[in-house]
Amino acid sequence: MRHLTFSDKSFLTFYPKLAEFLGTKVHKNHITVPSALGKGYFDMISLGDEIYASVEDYTIKQDLQFTRKKVKDPFFILLFDEMQTDQAYMVRLDGELIKAKGHTITGAMFTCSLFDLSYVLPAHTHKRSIIVMLTKEWVKKYMNLGVEDEEICNNYFSLKAQHLNTEPFNAEYRRYFNQVFDIPKDKPLRELHIRNAIMMLIEVFFVRLHKKKVALKNTPARKMSANDLYKLMEVEHMLVKDFSKAPPTIVDLASYTSMSVSKLKSVFKQVYGSGIYEYYQKNRMQKAKSMLLTQSHTVKEVGLKLGYTNLSNFSLAFKKEFGVLPSQL
Repeated sequence: MRHLTFSDKSFLTFYPKLAEFLGTKVHKNHITVPSALGKGYFDMISLGDEIYASVEDYTIKQDLQFTRKKVKDPFFILLFDEMQTDQAYMVRLDGELIKAKGHTITGAMFTCSLFDLSYVLPAHTHKRSIIVMLTKEWVKKYMNLGVEDEEICNNYFSLKAQHLNTEPFNAEYRRYFNQVFDIPKDKPLRELHIRNAIMMLIEVFFVRLHKKKVALKNTPARKMSANDLYKLMEVEHMLVKDFSKAPPTIVDLASYTSMSVSKLKSVFKQVYGSGIYEYYQKNRMQKAKSMLLTQSHTVKEVGLKLGYTNLSNFSLAFKKEFGVLPSQL
């Protein structure tokens, strides 16, 4: 197993180490995964003020281990992640071993450099990630966090169990996350569009973090097992992975998760903020909007690609979501 240990505060210094670890070089802030190791890429994106993000989409052929050693001068790490693997995904956070089960794991994770972090990616894992290293000064400047909100972050870091400090994707996360990876390579000002989408992801995360703080003052959080949360992540992925086909029935999803129909409906709404089919339809319409805005598809093509045989139904659904017909974009 290959093992990379690092403690870098910026991708400017981490990328050369990563490239050497993979057996290649950095070219114009881009790393291509060597064919002997797998396929895919790592792109370093500037967010301004010497803050960088790493956009990663790759599949590996062998086990890889990454260990980030803690440092005294704290900084934040915000990770938006979608990972597909048939094996257990192991994470060790500040000495505590966490095992993630499930074929697909998606979510946003917020950690701090004050903790050691080590994780193993099993062979044949497919991973799409957006990782941002943020200084405390940057977070305070752009996210308008006061002293009280800094305490929220500290409390958030102290939640060691992964199912507590992982925020599952909702429709907003999914929209901007997919946007980063769907922007064509030849699109003018591509990096600017990617940067804007990443900034929106960061904003969505901190807004939701603030809302959670307010909600927890009034209502204690309902406990949920790690296994249930990972199953919900898989359900979410099953709903949005292919809109050309009808989504699984709620009965089938309940059977897959070993939950009753009523429990699945309840916990899904608790985590994702809407009903199962409402969530599916919202993401379906967001996909339609993204496709239409590229101006590479006709309304008919988009409707058919998203599983509509009746284009009038597609137009009505689109107008219900966005207030305009798809032909008016």
